Amino acid sequence: MGNAQAASWPWSSSEPSKTAVPTTPSSAPPTVPVEPPPPPPPQSATIQSTPPSIPVAAEPMAPSTSDAKATGKGIGLGTFEELHKPCKDIALMPFDGIKFTVNKGLSSHFQVQHSVTLNNEKSSYKFGSTFVGSKQPSPTEAYPVMVGEMSNEGDLQAQFIHQIFSPVKLKCIAQTSGSKFQSLQIGADIQLKDASISMVTADPNLLEGTGMLVVHYLQAITPKLAMGSELLFQRAKHRQQAMITLAGRYQTKDWQLAATLGLAGLHTSFYRKANENVQVGVEMEASLKTMESVTTLAYQFDLPKMNLLFKGMMTSEWTVGSSLEKKLLPLPITLQLTGSYNIKKDKVSCGIGAVLG
Repeated sequence: MGNAQAASWPWSSSEPSKTAVPTTPSSAPPTVPVEPPPPPPPQSATIQSTPPSIPVAAEPMAPSTSDAKATGKGIGLGTFEELHKPCKDIALMPFDGIKFTVNKGLSSHFQVQHSVTLNNEKSSYKFGSTFVGSKQPSPTEAYPVMVGEMSNEGDLQAQFIHQIFSPVKLKCIAQTSGSKFQSLQIGADIQLKDASISMVTADPNLLEGTGMLVVHYLQAITPKLAMGSELLFQRAKHRQQAMITLAGRYQTKDWQLAATLGLAGLHTSFYRKANENVQVGVEMEASLKTMESVTTLAYQFDLPKMNLLFKGMMTSEWTVGSSLEKKLLPLPITLQLTGSYNIKKDKVSCGIGAVLG
């Protein structure tokens, strides 16, 4: 998404996923209860081609808007990166093979996760840990938050989020591949009464004068309408470039329409909450460089009385998929079944998983 889309950064921006430019970090930390039970595994964001499964409380690394300042009729403004978040939250994340995850809460502030994935292409083991501090600006948040994950190949990803004072959050993400340092992002979010500002620098090198700077600004025009922009500046040894992206969002209690447009592409999304159990979203990403586009229809059915969550998707690339998540109460076990089929390529992908804790 966005002009700040990077080849493997875990944060989203406003451009289709094919742009090889780093994105900005998430705007808000994961929601963390004071006495959290061991969480289910998150649908973690990607830094490499294989998504990490870092445990961040009971939520994926994608941020929530629970801490955003409310404007108008109580609708959270959020940040620039969260413009398309409702559609991302209900998106299907299929996996291939067998996955087994164990979550263990060692205390109200510290938890660990073990994850094993087996498939035909690549099997892996990952160990993750999460520490949550005692500073609580709201009942669903606590700071600082420190998250880390290491794979059996020695790849390490670490994230740090801290709210220094009410409107300002600092964030840092670092990644190593084996013994080699791979990437670094440092950023901050400033949440004002009716606006939000985000800044992030990626791989800064003060000695050579290289790196990337991304600045986001989102302003509430009315209680339902917000507009903003993104400025990306990248400097290498022998060249430099700057790009700008414009964005807008119209949001009500039950639906929202958002769009971002820049030199690299167009990204639009529509989200509708039909009722407490049914949500639907449509997302379109188009690249002006390759003149290609992808449209995805996603839907989610939540049946709390049956402890059942169902997701489905259809894409313009002739892919259909679905997933089912069932809590086997009173046992602390969650069963996961997922499958996808590409009609054009005649390729089937199936996965089965279990979460203990």
